[in-house]
Amino acid sequence: MPEEHSLGETPAGWPVPDDAALAAAREAALGALTNTERTGRRLGRYYDPTGNFAGATYRTVTPNDPGQITAADLFAVTLLSVRLRAASARRVLDDELHRETVQRHLAAVPENADLAQADATTLVDASSLYEGVKRALASPRTAKSDPWVTASKLCARKRPSLLPVRDRKVRELLGIPPKSDHRHDWLIHRALMRDSMILNLLRDAKNNATTRDGIRVDVQDPSLRTLDVVLWTHAINLDAA
Repeated sequence: MPEEHSLGETPAGWPVPDDAALAAAREAALGALTNTERTGRRLGRYYDPTGNFAGATYRTVTPNDPGQITAADLFAVTLLSVRLRAASARRVLDDELHRETVQRHLAAVPENADLAQADATTLVDASSLYEGVKRALASPRTAKSDPWVTASKLCARKRPSLLPVRDRKVRELLGIPPKSDHRHDWLIHRALMRDSMILNLLRDAKNNATTRDGIRVDVQDPSLRTLDVVLWTHAINLDAA
């Protein structure tokens, strides 16, 4: 496998993306990053504290207790255009079984875990966390309830250097199939975060982050979260929005 497609240690039994899938995702990511001045303008607009995008607030709004999910976390994900139903919120916050399960899984995943370097045990524990959060959010009255987007965004707030903000637009951009397993998605993001060219371009884009008025914006989100923003703003063609 080429160096730029390095996945590192992967858990046994996980659906590993093939070289073609990794190459397609890398090409898409480079397409979003290569023009670092344009990408910097997009980042500046997204993180402009006077604008209406979530910016850093999604991650920084308090409290953000690494060991539990609170109402502040639920509010934070609504900033990413998530519609959270009242029943789901009550299950996450008030249902004792779901709360204890999620807290147990959060305790198993190190707060500073990094997707590029995480070992197999950490990835497995993170997968259990994601599944636990998704079960808490899912409606027990609907057999096909699958709140994967909300679960992804909620987990990404709790472990922003480990878990990507997955949504349909970014998956489409990276060429990820609609019904792809979250573990497959994570490994594609892991390969991107282990790619030195992508990391260098991402650093340059952050250094070029400016608002429409030319004001410098200090992007302090972790690299994984910043890459999510780069991919999403490219997918929606933010320049034309």
